[in-house]
Amino acid sequence: MIGASLAFTGMVASIKLASGRGVPLAHIIFYRGAFSVLVMSAYLKYRNLPLGSPHWRMHLRRAIAGYGGLVSYVAAVSLLPLATAVSLNYTSPLLLAAMLAYVHRERPERSQLIALAGGLCGVVLLLRPTFDESQWFAGLIALSSAVLAAWTALNIRALGRLKEYPVKTVLYFSAFITIATLPWFLLSHPAALSVQGSLAVLAAAVFAAFGQIMLTLAYQRGHTLLVSLLGYSQVVFTSIVGIVIWNDHLPAMSWIGMALVIASGGVATMFMRPATPGPAPAPIKLEGSRP
Repeated sequence: MIGASLAFTGMVASIKLASGRGVPLAHIIFYRGAFSVLVMSAYLKYRNLPLGSPHWRMHLRRAIAGYGGLVSYVAAVSLLPLATAVSLNYTSPLLLAAMLAYVHRERPERSQLIALAGGLCGVVLLLRPTFDESQWFAGLIALSSAVLAAWTALNIRALGRLKEYPVKTVLYFSAFITIATLPWFLLSHPAALSVQGSLAVLAAAVFAAFGQIMLTLAYQRGHTLLVSLLGYSQVVFTSIVGIVIWNDHLPAMSWIGMALVIASGGVATMFMRPATPGPAPAPIKLEGSRP
């Protein structure tokens, strides 16, 4: 998960560079998905593995939840201050703990909840979000992205318990977001990319592919809550990249928040242990929720 956070940090930095060169968001999302489709398909062919899967329904649920979370997160970022949107999105580990308790009857220990809450407090101190009462609807959109992120994690874990190849999990998700973004992509002048913009988009796609593979491996093989908590590390890595590349200056409170995120991850790594794997759970349905 630390590797996934590093990769997604590189992706975010590449997206910011691409946006600064006038690359539309539709291009970034489309090429990110298309690149992963090509790479994962080539890998499966090289290993003589079939592209099909008997678990296509669960792949579809994972793809819908993941794409819905991506769209709602982008919408929240456009409607809210960035720090507020990111902070609300990072409530997903606590929501995941609640879902594990309700859906799978896996009640987290007190130390796990303290680590999760401590990590979220660190994120809030680091980002220092602000919120206005008139932004309640945008806040709900940001929270919906967190809910869908938690559902995505549960679906990835379920696919892992069914012994699905991580490469196939990434392939199906990437194919879904590529197809879903295609109309938007075609309406945004597909050929209008500069050389520098193309390189930034390619970098974002490469980082995204590696990040998705490592994220999938983490949720399929690791402790679900620990993996989710270590996802907070991306905020730390992103802040460091901002300092190095864009000369951002962090106040003392942000450094305290960064230390709290790191400490929470360290404590959780020491005390959280994977439970003994049980039988494969029933497919997770997104009943009552809309991406």
